[in-house]
Amino acid sequence: MVKDNLAGNFVQEFAMSWDYADELRLKNPRSTIKMAVNRVTPKSPPHFKRFYVCFEALKKGWKEGCRPILGLDGCFLKGPFKADLGMEDDWGYIIISDQQKGLEISINDILPRVEYRNCARHVLSNWSGRKKEKTFEFTFWKVVKSTTEEYNKKEEDLYKLDEGVTKEFFSKNSKAWTKAF
Repeated sequence: MVKDNLAGNFVQEFAMSWDYADELRLKNPRSTIKMAVNRVTPKSPPHFKRFYVCFEALKKGWKEGCRPILGLDGCFLKGPFKADLGMEDDWGYIIISDQQKGLEISINDILPRVEYRNCARHVLSNWSGRKKEKTFEFTFWKVVKSTTEEYNKKEEDLYKLDEGVTKEFFSKNSKAWTKAF
């Protein structure tokens, strides 16, 4: 009895999950609310598995803030869909890669108006083998996340840490992995 008073009755609490889901649907129309349960047999009592909520405001904000993106890792379409990607120049895609050699050149030849980006995490991992200090990593992420106005100052901060390594680093196309451009 003491245990029930301290921790509550789990059976009663989980039974109320359906009511919580209904109340969320009522107060937050167009939000996604899903509850999953497991049953050993179709007639057995449900066992709580998970409860998922995505509020309409978050969903709308996320969709409006995203740009179409296509991630490539240098492999070809395989399986039942052995075909080209079928992209047209004006679809407005952003292509992101983990610095596959030749991919940027090919994309510029075939799709000249498509924006091309490198995955900043891959850029860092390829670069950090030369300079593994946390200060470089911390400053790198400041450069990546900087706005156009902040970019030059953040770049200078990186040069102050090690000019040689930073020169080699910026010899690559920084427009492909920073927010500033």
